[in-house]
Amino acid sequence: MPLGIKHNIASINAINHLAEAQNELSDSLKRLSSGQRVNSGADDPSGLILSEGLRAQVASAQQALQNSEFSLSLVQTAEGALVEVNNLLIEMRQLATTAANEGATDYNALLTLQFQIRKAIEGIDRVSRFTRFGNKTLLDGSHGATGMGGNEELVFLKASSKTVASPVSGYDVDITELPLRATLTADLDDDDASGLQITLEEEDGAVIRVSNPEGATAVGFAKRLQKAVLEANMNLNIRFDADDEELTIEHREYGLTKGFTVTGTKDDVIVDNAFEPELLLGRDIEGTINDEPADGDGLILTGDYNNEKTSGLSVAFLGDGTGNAGSVTVAQNSLKFQAGASADEKIVIALNSTHSTVLGRGVDNTSGFENLSQISLKSTQEAIDAIRLVDEALDQLLSMRSQLGSVQKYTLETNISVLRSTVENLTAAESSIRDTDMALEMVNFTKNQIITEAAAAAVAQSNQTATRVLRLLFNNNPHGHWSFFRDH
Repeated sequence: MPLGIKHNIASINAINHLAEAQNELSDSLKRLSSGQRVNSGADDPSGLILSEGLRAQVASAQQALQNSEFSLSLVQTAEGALVEVNNLLIEMRQLATTAANEGATDYNALLTLQFQIRKAIEGIDRVSRFTRFGNKTLLDGSHGATGMGGNEELVFLKASSKTVASPVSGYDVDITELPLRATLTADLDDDDASGLQITLEEEDGAVIRVSNPEGATAVGFAKRLQKAVLEANMNLNIRFDADDEELTIEHREYGLTKGFTVTGTKDDVIVDNAFEPELLLGRDIEGTINDEPADGDGLILTGDYNNEKTSGLSVAFLGDGTGNAGSVTVAQNSLKFQAGASADEKIVIALNSTHSTVLGRGVDNTSGFENLSQISLKSTQEAIDAIRLVDEALDQLLSMRSQLGSVQKYTLETNISVLRSTVENLTAAESSIRDTDMALEMVNFTKNQIITEAAAAAVAQSNQTATRVLRLLFNNNPHGHWSFFRDH
């Protein structure tokens, strides 16, 4: 290569390589300082797209995890309050059972029991009104499914989070089969009652044996039977019509599972065959809600869980005729929680009211109690009916606790576990794409340092060529300065 100063190709080439090495060194420093292999789209366009998508998923999953943990805290708060209501109901049942013990309870004791049960009801109402999570009141019914029957014969009991809000006209309720109580009616005169002995067993309940002495009357036998039933707290009514000489044993509740067994000692007296148990059962109501099938239990119709609109909707029918029973309106205010990264990943929880005016509804009783708030312990019959309403309230509460427990265990806790695993795996995937390998990058950094230093040295060396030309010029210049060439 000839010596020249106009175009120093070697220097230009060395400078270009030096610039490239400096850029590589700068990129290495950027990756080392940020810890990320991909800092911009220029680093890895496809990797950036994947990484940003995964980063968005991680952020959404982390927020969903926080939402689920927050929702779990709310459910646990509601569950704690329901436990207290459950304890109060158990105490109320004890009080009612004590009041039903007519033989050992005087009037003053009944007044004391009545005062206690009113205070227990006030405690239940206080829990319903003041159980809160933040500014949300949980158990007053404002965050559940509420409803109302269209007439006195049709009573709204409850709805679930799956129940769809009804139109203004409500859901029509049609009755195809009326509920029945288990009932035994038998002729009984004084001759038949003399020396008669029967065993009376309630389904899943108490057992009593009543004997009538020889020569005792039918009225006396009926009174003995009635007393034994009351003392055993059996859900049975005993009636005797002296004029018609007719004894009636009737279960207080409707339904196929509400029955009793009678065993007698005389053929064709109360029972057909002596010493052979005779089972008597009631019948469950049958019907539809909004033309969708409904499950019958006693006098209560409940929408099947497969129903499109009426799943979980329960009503009690207190009428005595089939056909259209009226309509029931439903408002849906269940709580909705965002439990996942997708828009449709929601958890719906219905927190129904635990107020005493809501608990215990739909129980047919002699005293005329419509709900838990109306119960009284001023008589034995009222105490027995109070037990039945408290039992219904306990069933309602246990149903709520069971639903909340299922949501807590199988939905929220499971969702939290899945989200934690999802966040971990998505973070690992995003890290594998975007994060730098520090060991490898240190190797590249060291290499780029060496290349940069070598390139700088090469630039310096290549510039020596022009210096040699200038030195030749200076050596042949008598003035020893480059200005000589400028002036001449």
